[in-house]
Amino acid sequence: MCDHCGCREFAPIAELTAEHVEILEMAWAMVEATRAHRVITQSEIDALLKILDCHVVKEESGLYPKLMSVDGLSDAENAALEKEHVEIREAIVTGGFDHHDYYALAAHIEVEELELFSGAMWRFDDGEWDEMGQAHEIANAAISS
Repeated sequence: MCDHCGCREFAPIAELTAEHVEILEMAWAMVEATRAHRVITQSEIDALLKILDCHVVKEESGLYPKLMSVDGLSDAENAALEKEHVEIREAIVTGGFDHHDYYALAAHIEVEELELFSGAMWRFDDGEWDEMGQAHEIANAAISS
């Protein structure tokens, strides 16, 4: 995770970063379970999916479209990132999440942390930050319901 550009001073980026940490911790616990030949419980899967699904909504309805609107993300890059979201979720749902899946997740997060978050910091004005914050509020409210 990056700490050099200051993008975490923006509340939506700080929130996404904190979720990345939580997602990676939960995903690593699944890797450890798989390594130990322990069946990953449905409650473990559900807990990770709850945060992951909310996180994905924030990115796909907030960060990605806002970056696209300011030429900070191409259609092809957006499609690739969204495809990775689907692939990561599918790996988790199978209950056999392993270190290869974890590394794919970590690589996806690295792109967001090192490229997209700093890109948002430099390209967004108050309007984009407000809209991104609203997308987060809607996603958080939907998960709380």
